[in-house]
Amino acid sequence: MKRITFIFLMLLSGVLSTKADSLWIEADANGTIGKAQTIKVIFGSYGLYRLQKTTTEDFQQVKDFTCWAISPTGKHIALTFSPKETDYQAKFTPEEKGIYVFLLECKQRRVEDWSNSTSKIGVAKQHYYGRTTVKVGDSGTIAPAALSDLSLVQNTGNKAGSDVTIQVLLHGKPVPNATLLMRHPEMPEQKLKTDENGNVSFHAPKAGRYFALVTLKFEQSGTFRGVHYDVFREKASATMLLD
Repeated sequence: MKRITFIFLMLLSGVLSTKADSLWIEADANGTIGKAQTIKVIFGSYGLYRLQKTTTEDFQQVKDFTCWAISPTGKHIALTFSPKETDYQAKFTPEEKGIYVFLLECKQRRVEDWSNSTSKIGVAKQHYYGRTTVKVGDSGTIAPAALSDLSLVQNTGNKAGSDVTIQVLLHGKPVPNATLLMRHPEMPEQKLKTDENGNVSFHAPKAGRYFALVTLKFEQSGTFRGVHYDVFREKASATMLLD
């Protein structure tokens, strides 16, 4: 399997301008029991690390997200966010040793006509999902059901210089043959595909935050808030901070 330094997953070719922006979660990779840390929800372009201000119209379209933590023993903890200049922030205090999974969901963005965009996908409804993890102590315990509708799950690798494996899951089932566009602010884009089990492996040569995004397109029509759409898309992001 090919080795890569960064992963940005897409099932669509073509790039939109601000419409290609995504929601993602950022947090420190490690936490301490009883010590509060900041969780951030950001909207923008990770490849350029261009962050939209929370007052922009596009960010306002995705501000009605929900985000929660799933503890190592499976407790669901709702988080309350407040807007800052370029992100929404919440405080979280770990109470257990193990790996906390933070999941984001936004299904409230309005229907938009992207017929004249670079991707020319037409009138579309879009959902967003985000994921990141925080490890507390030396335990690797993680809740088995810490998934959203569309998930990018990091299965192996958490150190710079290691090989990292990510699995793409839709409703808990692997997504094979996904076209991957890999992106990093300091690295050139690369492409590869997930295998039959929805997995892709890459080599992370240096410390820092890695980002992944998968976009699935469905020729499925419907109506949202009285507006008809012809295409349905789901986008899931994941961030990984490697020591």
